[in-house]
Amino acid sequence: MRLLKNIFVFLLLSQLLGSCKEEILNLKSLTAPDNATFFSNEQELQLALTGVYRSILILDGGYGLPIGISFDNGMTDIGISRTASTLEDVATGIQSSSTAAVQAWYSTFYKGITQANNLLVNMDKVNSKINETVFNQIKAQALFIRAYHYHNLIELYGDVPYIDFVATSPEEALLPRMQKQLIVVKLLADLQIAADALPNKWADAEKGRVTKGSALALRARIALYNKNYTEAAASAKAVMDIASSAGYNLDPNYGQLFQDAGLSSPEIMLCFRLKDGFLTNLMPRAQGSRNCNGSTVNAPTQSLIDSYEAVDGLPIDKSLVYSPKKPFENRDPRLKASIITPGSQWAGIIFQSHPDSLKVRFINGTIKGANSDSRIVSWPGAFCGYVWKKYTSESAQVLNQMWSELPFIIIRYAEPLLVYAEAKIELNQIDATVLNAINQVRARAYGVSVTNTAKYPAITTTDQSQLRIVIRRERLVEFANEGFRLFDIRRYKIAEKVMPVKVYGQILNPQAATKIPKIDNDGFVSYAGIESQYDLNTDARFPNAQNRKFQSPRDYLLPIPQREIDTYKGYGVVLTQNPGY
Repeated sequence: MRLLKNIFVFLLLSQLLGSCKEEILNLKSLTAPDNATFFSNEQELQLALTGVYRSILILDGGYGLPIGISFDNGMTDIGISRTASTLEDVATGIQSSSTAAVQAWYSTFYKGITQANNLLVNMDKVNSKINETVFNQIKAQALFIRAYHYHNLIELYGDVPYIDFVATSPEEALLPRMQKQLIVVKLLADLQIAADALPNKWADAEKGRVTKGSALALRARIALYNKNYTEAAASAKAVMDIASSAGYNLDPNYGQLFQDAGLSSPEIMLCFRLKDGFLTNLMPRAQGSRNCNGSTVNAPTQSLIDSYEAVDGLPIDKSLVYSPKKPFENRDPRLKASIITPGSQWAGIIFQSHPDSLKVRFINGTIKGANSDSRIVSWPGAFCGYVWKKYTSESAQVLNQMWSELPFIIIRYAEPLLVYAEAKIELNQIDATVLNAINQVRARAYGVSVTNTAKYPAITTTDQSQLRIVIRRERLVEFANEGFRLFDIRRYKIAEKVMPVKVYGQILNPQAATKIPKIDNDGFVSYAGIESQYDLNTDARFPNAQNRKFQSPRDYLLPIPQREIDTYKGYGVVLTQNPGY
């Protein structure tokens, strides 16, 4: 695949440049081409585009995690990060304009925007030298990537400076913050231009590029997040309409999407593929079992475990088939497809995390050695008693390997289905297409056809308020650990409810368990009055992780980085701060 080869060449050159002496910094940059000389033919344009693509993969921290997965674990109710990093500052409500992560994210997104702008502004130099269709497709891909970066910026920080040109001086770049909704209008327009210019799918040699469907899917996502439900529904429906010709389909095996078997899944609309020797992820280390050379610095919470429905389609506090004595039985299959639960077979061992489990056993019953996943160890292996299966390569863990080539999925076909359903629900335009979109995703979780309603709990209600509950729970469990939860709890305005609570772990004694937490219409899992049945994490090195805070309305946005404000001030320009910081 030409694009992947270009990316690998780009990464190799970057590594070589990084290993040279300091004088090499005076050479022309490969990632920010010289405007006057670089763009002279299609090959140079394509190489510049490869650099723009590289900006999509934003790795956060020393564990090589994509930024969205870091968000889910460090800044939401469904995961916890034990890295003692600035992610914990946000989770515990002590973030400031000087917090390292707050500043790094802002800077990183703008670097990607700058790369895209450099290409978009200067590519006209070769307009007459290349095929018009190719020219427009290159432009479309750069527009998509720029929109992707702006989307993350505005959801994290709100109003931000919008720049779509290449500044020739620092003063020229010091723009005031633009209203978020005005930026959204620009992004939707750019993504429509991109969608109109891109093919439904690329030839095999070009696979991996942005397509018409992925541009429309991102357009639908941005519109939904900003309550433009008409545009969200229309763009999502457009993806559904071209699914057949584009080759999109839900993978019949949900779990394999996030393992080696899912690398060629028709559900993946856009992902960043990795290659040993060029770039890999460290997910097996960051999320994996400590008995398989992982560190389990990121882990799912008990509240996420309890958010998965029972097989009758009801929350566990309303289901007649759920029992706290056997909490992992009769549950939505996505629970065990996403999370390694106690008693599960994983990477050749039987995963056990209870403090009484002092030894770890192979699947055949023989003892492997001391159990590093047991929570009695001084650095808890499984902080809440669970380990993420999603994105943790089992094949890598079998080899006690800390890295893998599993790609990071940016867009997959389940998303436009659920975006379409949610937008139509909010518009109160509820019909059979809405239920079908939801039920396709639910049926796939059970590995059956949407029409086989005897084998999965299909949604049949057309009540708007009930469907809101359904669609929000569906997004929670379908997209857990994929980077959607942070923006969802913000746009639903439930972060102030789900965040400032203690973090609980597994049931201490399932055989004696009789109590079930209450789950309200917002999906909030309450352990009030039954705390003793669950394990409360009390690791002294993370005292704030168990008492998270959220100051509303301030914490619905991150602060504008202080160094940005200071830079503006140095030129006599004021860059305003978000309220409360």
